[in-house]
Amino acid sequence: MAPKTEQTDNSRRKYPRHKAPKGLFVGWKTAGQRTVSLAETIGLGGLFLYTPNPPSRGSIIELIFDLKSGEVRARAVVRNHSPGKGMGVQFVQMQAADRARLNQFLSKYAAAQPAPAGNVESKTAMASASASKVDAAGQLERELSSLLELARKGTYYQLLGTSPDSTAKQIKQNFYALAQKFHPDHHMESQERMGRLKELMGVATSAYKTLADEEARAKYDANLAASGAHSLRRGRTTPQEAIEECFGRATECLRAGNFVGSIVWLRKCAETSPDDARYHALLARSLSSVSQYRDEAIAEFQRAIELDPLNTVPYIQFAELYESMQLPSRASLLYSKVLEIDPANAKAHQRLAQLDNAQPA
Repeated sequence: MAPKTEQTDNSRRKYPRHKAPKGLFVGWKTAGQRTVSLAETIGLGGLFLYTPNPPSRGSIIELIFDLKSGEVRARAVVRNHSPGKGMGVQFVQMQAADRARLNQFLSKYAAAQPAPAGNVESKTAMASASASKVDAAGQLERELSSLLELARKGTYYQLLGTSPDSTAKQIKQNFYALAQKFHPDHHMESQERMGRLKELMGVATSAYKTLADEEARAKYDANLAASGAHSLRRGRTTPQEAIEECFGRATECLRAGNFVGSIVWLRKCAETSPDDARYHALLARSLSSVSQYRDEAIAEFQRAIELDPLNTVPYIQFAELYESMQLPSRASLLYSKVLEIDPANAKAHQRLAQLDNAQPA
């Protein structure tokens, strides 16, 4: 049985960093580099390494260093790099035993060498944390803009990522997932977004109250049908007409980069034509772009591959999703499958080689 590992998410936690003990060297490697560097700061969340040629921000590296309590191995992502000086890295994967050794080491070292007040984190470590916040803020901004477009121009079903056939339970789950991420109370530090967040949650709350109430939902559906804004109710069109309309609207959303909007229409395509691999693959790709839908994306990719096992495109897109989830072994299996089908596939060769090189020696 493979050793249990911990997937860390340091963007949601704040770990103190301490000046590293003098002479603490850390071995690390990427796809194109293998070297040893001196550590400046270290904590449960990550560390700063001196190196004249640091990898680019976002690169995945493998780390190994020896402590008195034992060897520690970890996988990390470069969050900040300063050519000529070094890089700040954030741990993303570490075995439980290694994490326990690191925690024990930090506890003893902090007790013996208390850092001066206000000097626990280096400037580079703070810059690394700042860069991580910028990345998260950019993703939030993109999702907020897409949802606001749906709130202003779409239907309640589109905004909540559901369809007229969705259950009350699914509607409730989707609303609470949206509220957990975009409620203004969770973003008090972002006053510049407060107006748009309140607008989004106002419409989302109205959508939930309407669709969660059986009588209000029936009236809403009737109004949509009468206005022609939503012609997807069963019995209104033939399956072929419905699927053509859905696919057309999904294509419009995809061209505009509105993946949230495309999900609603592609779900309907997959429901209307459940044995068409194309719709499942397209739906999976859109779902994979929204973090809260990744489990559903995995199921849709698996369905697309089951229906069309010789089409390499879903395999590659599925592998890319696993890479984004920091699951390289699963991604490697999919890239290997692509090469069984198409031995000359350049993309699969390239990604498989990079993943193999990133594995610990």
